[in-house]
Amino acid sequence: MKKLLAILIAVLMMVSFAACGEKEPTNNDKESQQNSVSDANGEITTPLFMLKYDDSVWINIEEDLKNEEDYCFANLQVLDPEDEEYYLIEATISVELDEPYDFREDLVYYGFNQYEYKENKAYETVNVGGVDLLKYDDGEETLVYFNRIEGANATVYVKFDVTDIKDAHIQALLDGITFNIKDIGNVDGPWEWEGEPFSAEPASAQAGSLTVSSTFVPFEKPVTTFETFDHSVAAIGDRVYMLVDGELSECHYDGTCLAFVQPIDLPEDDYDRVEATADDTLWVSGSMNDILCIKDGKTVATYEDIDNLAIHPSGAWGVNYFTSNECEIVTFSGNTYSAAPVTFKEADTIMHLCVDENNIYVCANAADDSGHKVFIYNKDGVLQKTLCDAEGEGLGSVTFVTQTANGYIGFDGNMRDVLLWDNNGAFIAEISDSELFSTNYPWFCHSTVLDDGSILTIMTDEREDRSATELVAFVVKGF
Repeated sequence: MKKLLAILIAVLMMVSFAACGEKEPTNNDKESQQNSVSDANGEITTPLFMLKYDDSVWINIEEDLKNEEDYCFANLQVLDPEDEEYYLIEATISVELDEPYDFREDLVYYGFNQYEYKENKAYETVNVGGVDLLKYDDGEETLVYFNRIEGANATVYVKFDVTDIKDAHIQALLDGITFNIKDIGNVDGPWEWEGEPFSAEPASAQAGSLTVSSTFVPFEKPVTTFETFDHSVAAIGDRVYMLVDGELSECHYDGTCLAFVQPIDLPEDDYDRVEATADDTLWVSGSMNDILCIKDGKTVATYEDIDNLAIHPSGAWGVNYFTSNECEIVTFSGNTYSAAPVTFKEADTIMHLCVDENNIYVCANAADDSGHKVFIYNKDGVLQKTLCDAEGEGLGSVTFVTQTANGYIGFDGNMRDVLLWDNNGAFIAEISDSELFSTNYPWFCHSTVLDDGSILTIMTDEREDRSATELVAFVVKGF
């Protein structure tokens, strides 16, 4: 059975419908919810929909009601008659006049193909309240009706979280809905296959005495995604390995283009980091998953009980970390490893961690509350240097950093800057993404050092025509 949500957290459900039934209300909360039934005798009227429902069965959570011209939302529950601290059904109805991006993301999330939906009208719909909606259910506890009504610039959702997906109360509620959305002749922007793929001309920027340059490296076929952050890249010779949306692919890099070669199977789809070591092994990690060692496309070793792994280029050791400054140095021997604790005491909450030949880079909020910084340690956890901005203050969120012949280079995802420091850790310059990459508002996801010492960096950025968020790659040199 599902627990009845407290009024205190009911507002969160406007943002996320997934967090259902996980907190037990107090008696006062439950009484407040039971007393919040609409005075309209089981009727909710908004500018965008009307609902008639049996108020002897359904509780209308009025605190969640949104009644605006461009966004209307209602939340109702059926309590368990045997224990009213729990609910049997939770229903949410929403209509929003908005851009189509979130709907297209949900199409993918619920397993529909965008092209088949748009071009081939491949999916059956169900008429609910006067509009035709797609239907998704997981066969257990989730049932969703939704669609994009393009001419009205409207996205419609009816969602149920249930203990019995065949409960008759579900259809009864659906029968009581009437949507009030009008065709205004809206035409949505292009879909991803209709849009203009990202491109950029070579660029350079002065950073002190250095001239840093970038060259756009297109994929043979553009890579689009709805995930902004969790993508990763590694390189072995002329092979580049892309971990995108939890799927690992091998690409061939000829110096000008990334061409897809083959997928590499992973046991789960929530891996988010891939690195390569000197023996041409790929190390694939993701929080709560086993560490995978992959060579020639096959998994050759797995390691359990490591949260996130930043591997040393030798493959002999790495750092096991999560968010705490209390981490582990893990040393690998065949199919086993040993772990020794290490505390990076100057750091507080770790956001990212990188390891290169000589250093451990802890990208974290400082323990002294001075902001996000890069703390450089040796293997024993002794602080060597601290990297910060020109005023000695915090950075945004550095997602990759490594040592260069002239010092250090970092990619700040939150500030969208490429950062350079000299060998003493003194700040040299910051270069904006627009200056070096001609991007709009990217997120720097990950980078890897190529054999010639240049850096292949990947980022996500929305196309100018807003048809998609695209994964784009650049080679950076001159540091």
